[in-house]
Amino acid sequence: MKEFIKDFNRRVAEIQKYFELVDKIEQLGALSSKSIIFPSGEYIVDSEIQKILQSHCYLLLYNLVESSIRNGITAIHDVILVEQLTYKDLSPKIKRLWLLNDQSKSFRDSYIKKDNVADNLQELIKSVLDDEMVLLDPSNIPISGNLDAKTIKELIDMYGFFGNLGVASREIDDILNFVVKIRCDLAHGNVSFCDASSQILWSKLVDDKDKLVKYITHLLNNIDDYIEKKKYRI
Repeated sequence: MKEFIKDFNRRVAEIQKYFELVDKIEQLGALSSKSIIFPSGEYIVDSEIQKILQSHCYLLLYNLVESSIRNGITAIHDVILVEQLTYKDLSPKIKRLWLLNDQSKSFRDSYIKKDNVADNLQELIKSVLDDEMVLLDPSNIPISGNLDAKTIKELIDMYGFFGNLGVASREIDDILNFVVKIRCDLAHGNVSFCDASSQILWSKLVDDKDKLVKYITHLLNNIDDYIEKKKYRI
């Protein structure tokens, strides 16, 4: 089993444990004033604590999405590096990706002089003609805290790891976009943790989690198949 899939499974197990805890607390009731007994004494669980715990679920889910997709894509970069592939070895999609993300910076800035552009272009052509090894910088993966449904589809098309994703497109799009929205609202302080969770039922959050896990499982399996069948090569 690939390391990026093992890491995904570990993270899913962590999330399942957290959801089980929140579910137990949710069963106390929406207007709970019941207490939990700790070694240090009783602790009253009220509705605000329940909402705060539920809101943290969105952070966990977004972390699962971004980390899993980043690790999967990094695995593609790693195998290209290990096989020491050159430009001529790569699929058209990976060739374009390398030019777009790793090489275009030295050509698109408005302040670069024509002489510098010519020098950079000459170096690029030389690296291709000399069969130099292609290095895909992981920092150039277009993932930065806002990995919504549209961005994920663009990544799939950019690399070409197509396949069944296990959940209907419109349904998973709504789930992903909502998780990203709540995550961003919490991260930027636009809403409180109590207010964030008031927008959705706990039962729906659990259902969304299950569908999201199913979706990422299929997506990572597609990446695994992509690597096994060397679809990054020409």
